[in-house]
Amino acid sequence: MLVVRPVAQHDLDDVFQLALKAGQGMTSLPPDKSALQQRIALSEASFKRQEKHMDDFFLLVMEDQQRNKVVGTAGVYAMTGARQAFYAYRIMAVTHHSHSLNKQVHSPVLHLTNDYSHCSEVGALFLDPAYRGNGHWLARSRYLLMGLFRERFADAVIAELRGWTDNSGRSPFWDAIGRHFFQMSFDDADKLCGMGSNQFITELMPKYPIYTSLLPDDAQQVLGKPADAGQRAQQLLEREGFHYDNVIDIFDAGPLMRASIAQLKSVSAIRYCQTKIIDQDPPDQPSQQRDAIIANPDWHNFRVITAPAPDKNNGVVLSGAQLRALHLSLNDEHRLAIIDGGDS
Repeated sequence: MLVVRPVAQHDLDDVFQLALKAGQGMTSLPPDKSALQQRIALSEASFKRQEKHMDDFFLLVMEDQQRNKVVGTAGVYAMTGARQAFYAYRIMAVTHHSHSLNKQVHSPVLHLTNDYSHCSEVGALFLDPAYRGNGHWLARSRYLLMGLFRERFADAVIAELRGWTDNSGRSPFWDAIGRHFFQMSFDDADKLCGMGSNQFITELMPKYPIYTSLLPDDAQQVLGKPADAGQRAQQLLEREGFHYDNVIDIFDAGPLMRASIAQLKSVSAIRYCQTKIIDQDPPDQPSQQRDAIIANPDWHNFRVITAPAPDKNNGVVLSGAQLRALHLSLNDEHRLAIIDGGDS
């Protein structure tokens, strides 16, 4: 059985192995044990807190309980820019008019901005390739968390997608801008951000607008273009209600997506239902064939599983094993949070 739950320190080795598989560009899941240990400690502290805090970071993991192994991660930052400014490039159009030639020229420019500070942010979404087909409900578990505990998050949420790189890991956008001002490799800059330090961005990034027409063609072509592996993630975000707002990552030009938490599809679909317990555990089924996402809505016992859709008359039919996975006892009545359409 697969269950999504808050991360714990004993998950460090598994999370590190996932970070190694995630590869280049995923700064929210750095392949560094010390950095990951700090993130896990921060997540544990955040779940222990009773009230909203600007440093809150919640890291969820998907665990294969049969193997006692973490196979996926998904995180939520309660507030971007709480300690360090959140920088991005906004693509804006500038119009120049020549009266003598009676001619107008439209030129896109990149403006350095931190407009998205004080939003919540989802990130660190990665699933072991062997468990492909479960990413949709792993991702939606984050929206369940935000929807059930709205007071712990901002009104808006953003998501950064990795920008496009070629087969050798080269970023045309970085080569056109970043390397000239930071005088380091893309990997080095990426690693610094993954370690939690972006002060060098404030100190070295050009503050003036950059005309995109001055960039090489290959850099212009990847503005707002996600990595090939991120196209599915963008589709899932758009299905949830996120939209691209002409804002890109300052390193690799990946698209930045934004949404209102209250209007997210998963948040709007949350409802509550009572449980009905059956005596025998049902045969295990592939997660993608199930059509409901079910959560324990207790803050200190937040757990998520997938199961057959609730019976409208009798409530959610769960086995003893499923109740235990949700950290619930067999003898009590339970009110669970439900999102129908778990296969979307």
